[in-house]
Amino acid sequence: MGKIILLNTPIGNLGDLTPRVLEALREGETFAVEDTRVFKDLLNHLGITILGKKILSLHDQSEPNQIERLVDLAESHQLYVASEAGSPIVSDPAYPLILSAYKRGIEIESYSGVSSPIMALELSGLPPIPFHFLGFLPRESAKKAKIWGELSYGTNIFFEAPTRIEETLDQMATDFSDLQISLVRELSKKFQQVERFFAKDWGEVKKKITFKGEFVLLVYNSKLQQASSPNLKKVAEEILIQGATPKNISKLLSDILDRPTKDIYAELNKFKK
Repeated sequence: MGKIILLNTPIGNLGDLTPRVLEALREGETFAVEDTRVFKDLLNHLGITILGKKILSLHDQSEPNQIERLVDLAESHQLYVASEAGSPIVSDPAYPLILSAYKRGIEIESYSGVSSPIMALELSGLPPIPFHFLGFLPRESAKKAKIWGELSYGTNIFFEAPTRIEETLDQMATDFSDLQISLVRELSKKFQQVERFFAKDWGEVKKKITFKGEFVLLVYNSKLQQASSPNLKKVAEEILIQGATPKNISKLLSDILDRPTKDIYAELNKFKK
């Protein structure tokens, strides 16, 4: 029986490569990778020969039949999966493969390593709990504006292209000036940069930015979203009329927190006891 092993590769500094991933790169025979050229360059930098290794392609444009071929292979082989950098799952192409593999009962393992959203959060100086990772921002300004207007409470983490980051922050500075921001560039690399500021101060901050490399944008929203469920007013009125009981408080909190009523009810009863 085979398995799929996810390899988290360095996001910039080769010193972040874990011993377990290094051993897999040396000893592994079958790999599915986002970019075969980048992967071969990585092996070359590490002094690992590609002789005897089967290196297959797995990227965002992979056809469904390519996914199925890789799953077929994983039924009888150890298939190592890697992206260009970081996790092959986080904003990278391995998720459809993993989903298909689980449906076929294939075992999945992960050899962990550096993750750019977590590293950016660590460096941001923004509250780490709660945080929300939302991947790449859309290109359209209207869609971005909708995102900024509906941010979840806490620190929201995005990827943005170097060709669009200035325009994105210009928009935020104009329309959402009170948002607190951390902009992280070139994580773990020689020219790593972390800037912390409010959106309204972007005009000054951008003079220090080199618009090249990989950007992670972290945006902190300190305000809890108000619940907008049509049932909320009715439930609140029932509580006022009937008095506060675990059952009707659970219904109210369910609408506010978007959690199952039965879970909140169980917690309230536990607390009451």
